[in-house]
Amino acid sequence: MRRARPIPNPVVTRAAIAVACLFTSSGAAAASDAIVARRTSGHLHLDGRLDEAAWRVAPAFSAFVESFPRPGVPADPRTEVRVLYDDETLYVGVTCFDPQPSAIVRQLARRDTDLTSDRVEVAIDADADGRTAVDFSVNAAGVLRDQLLFADVNSTDSWDAVWDAAASIGADGWSAEIAIPFRQLRFSEEREQSWGIVVRRFIPRTHQVLDSTLVPREANPVNAGGLVVSRFGRLEGLVELQPRHGFELLPYVATRTTLRPQFSDPGRPGPRLLDPALDVGLDFKTALARRLTLTGAVNPDFGQVETDKVIQNLQNAEPFFPEKRPFFLEGLDVFQPVGAEYGSPQQLFYSRRIGLDAPILGAAKVTGAATSRLQIGVLDSLVMGAGNRSLVPVGYTSPDSATLAPYEERPDRRWRFRLAQPFHLGPEDALPGAHPVTTNYFAAIARQRLSGGSTAGATFTAATPLEPRCLRSEFPGEAEYAAAGCASHGANALGLDLDVPGVWGGFAQVEASQAVGGPAEGRKLWDGTVLRAGDLGFGGHMRAGKLGGEPWRFDVTYVYEDPKLDLNAVGFQPLSNYQWADLDLHYVRPSGLGPFHAFQLDYNLDVNWTADGEWLPRGINTNVFSKVQLPGYQTVGVRVGVEIPQYDTREIAEAGVPFERMGDVFASLVLGSDPSRELQASGDVFAYRAMRQGAFEPMTGWGWDLSMSWRPHHRLETRLDGAFGHKPQGPRWVETLPDGTAIFGLQDPIFLSLTLRQQLVFTPRLSAQLYAQLFTSAVRYGRDFYGASLQGRSRLPLSELGPTPYSGSPDSHDAVVNVNAVVRWEYRLGSTLFFVFTRSQSELPFRDGSVPSGMAAPQLFRGRTTESVLVKWSYWWDA
Repeated sequence: MRRARPIPNPVVTRAAIAVACLFTSSGAAAASDAIVARRTSGHLHLDGRLDEAAWRVAPAFSAFVESFPRPGVPADPRTEVRVLYDDETLYVGVTCFDPQPSAIVRQLARRDTDLTSDRVEVAIDADADGRTAVDFSVNAAGVLRDQLLFADVNSTDSWDAVWDAAASIGADGWSAEIAIPFRQLRFSEEREQSWGIVVRRFIPRTHQVLDSTLVPREANPVNAGGLVVSRFGRLEGLVELQPRHGFELLPYVATRTTLRPQFSDPGRPGPRLLDPALDVGLDFKTALARRLTLTGAVNPDFGQVETDKVIQNLQNAEPFFPEKRPFFLEGLDVFQPVGAEYGSPQQLFYSRRIGLDAPILGAAKVTGAATSRLQIGVLDSLVMGAGNRSLVPVGYTSPDSATLAPYEERPDRRWRFRLAQPFHLGPEDALPGAHPVTTNYFAAIARQRLSGGSTAGATFTAATPLEPRCLRSEFPGEAEYAAAGCASHGANALGLDLDVPGVWGGFAQVEASQAVGGPAEGRKLWDGTVLRAGDLGFGGHMRAGKLGGEPWRFDVTYVYEDPKLDLNAVGFQPLSNYQWADLDLHYVRPSGLGPFHAFQLDYNLDVNWTADGEWLPRGINTNVFSKVQLPGYQTVGVRVGVEIPQYDTREIAEAGVPFERMGDVFASLVLGSDPSRELQASGDVFAYRAMRQGAFEPMTGWGWDLSMSWRPHHRLETRLDGAFGHKPQGPRWVETLPDGTAIFGLQDPIFLSLTLRQQLVFTPRLSAQLYAQLFTSAVRYGRDFYGASLQGRSRLPLSELGPTPYSGSPDSHDAVVNVNAVVRWEYRLGSTLFFVFTRSQSELPFRDGSVPSGMAAPQLFRGRTTESVLVKWSYWWDA
């Protein structure tokens, strides 16, 4: 009979852990706890079974401890790790004993999917710097995932490497073999080496996390339970290793057939044209030195990448979208600003800017460590696009559908070679209707490690347009050319940062921007600030306090953004002319509190002003949030808050007159089911109440954002995400009339979004995935409008708005369906074949110009439809 495990006293356990930490260095475990590697000369067949003779003579490490849910308890069931290596590869074998092999969760999925499944992770700090590591994981079904750990506590799954692993289930549990080529690691040339390592095992049905070296959940202030590189154990026995400087090539060929509407007018969904196209390109990677990697791409194609989610954005700030393109994902951690894990308000580098308006001809980047203490990253990308000259009327740089209609009647179906796109072939009329601006994007960053683990860094970015927005040949004379405002613009930016990690620590960044190019009279930003060539802007942010440990944490934040600070040419800066101060208080128990597995209580106070010297109040916001993980591993959280009325400098576009917005109170309920179940659900429900202010009555709104996943079979997963929102906004700017009167309407928006992700996996290397989103929204303004003259005003309070006759109709309605289906086959290691089908459809406008008042979209499936089929083949070659 199997004896039940004793449950230790949690107070004694945590005290023992604390005492152990006092006598253990932060960078290494005791030598007796090291995992020892053994050199082998025999061939290992990667099948997940540790049955070769070499495995039997390799030293077994089994001193695992439980880090969750009972930190510090000796691990049960037993786990063994063995490590072998030859001249080319590091092999890690993990045996996961399990008294119930039939209960092992072995969910199949595409590579790099984070699964709730029995799995093991092997994280290696080959450079032994206690700051950076690479993490390789494989689950019981053989699904691979890799990620990069950086800055000790941060992680990103954007790092991809070519390696292999296999898993096998037996009578006493399951086992895994992991083969990591030395070319994927960066290490020294010393004869004997000692690396950092942690092996972690996940058992979802018991929620256990077992570690080869205990990493307490409270040790990672960014992600409770995440790995901490400085707390890794040691991997010994590595002798006479030779760093590998291989050269990787990944050429591709992509054929695409697109069926699209002939006319750009949304009211003319037909006829449609069939556009075939051919692209060839190349990705490459090589080691310039032991710690430096050069990565490049020629005519990169990202047709297999999932489309961005459609959202309803009612704010006057640009939404942030995550990067999904493989070339930019790899090494992206190097370009992350300090404090990115807390949500940086100022990013000097935002890779989504590159290739936004025109295809990328070529890009290259160098990332890694120049010395043992200096990390660098340099990226350069040239964006070039060919415009369809037969469609561009003389004098137009952004032609609308009405202007283009006569030219679209006679589409040019000829194929022409374009020097701007030498690796692309397709019909002339499939090119953009406006001339894309050839632009060079550059980013460089250097971070020096200081004593105590602190770092100091510098970042420089530049967007340099290489031609005007329109060409002289498009205009009959110099006067017409000058009047068209064809000058293109870019920007330079420089930032300096300091990061002090630790329980007591913080980070800070200061930056400056310089406008480049643009019209002689300058260009207006959203808040009315005029930016001319050479203008400088300044900004910065800092955060400091007790950022780690438990139970109490606190920090203060200050952010400053000069009116002329503009990082958006290469970076991301959603606001300007802004400064704010935050106070955050936290009571956290990530290792549990009483019957709860985790508990947190947060308080935030946020005070805002303008940064133009006027100190105009932009608002005071405060909220309280509490979340617990229940004994059944469900999550429950509650947030309540209030937003005091504020002046928004960007509401009245380009006017430079701040407008007072209505305040509100809100509450939200956060729920999450047990994440180990086959059927999971999570999300939040919110309620909102706008405050009464002057003549404007209070308004009520509500919404929800829910997600559900179902795994009825280990090869199948269905995920459904839904969101609904009804949040009345009060008076919002509609337009400014020629006489200077600003018109406002009571904005009443509503939206519904449903997203399906269906995954069918045949093998870990062959999978099919379906993405489909239905989105519909309506923005209504009612019958009453309000106005006020902007003449001579320095601000516009709500009390000075008066009823104003207005004959316009700002109501809007939007409905789209996006579908993306991908079949991915990794037919050999590192080489893939993609089959991709995409379909995008938007609703057909009513002929009488009327707009539906609700979310119903009767004209959706009668509107414009674009469909595309892509076949992309790539072949990985390593020398």
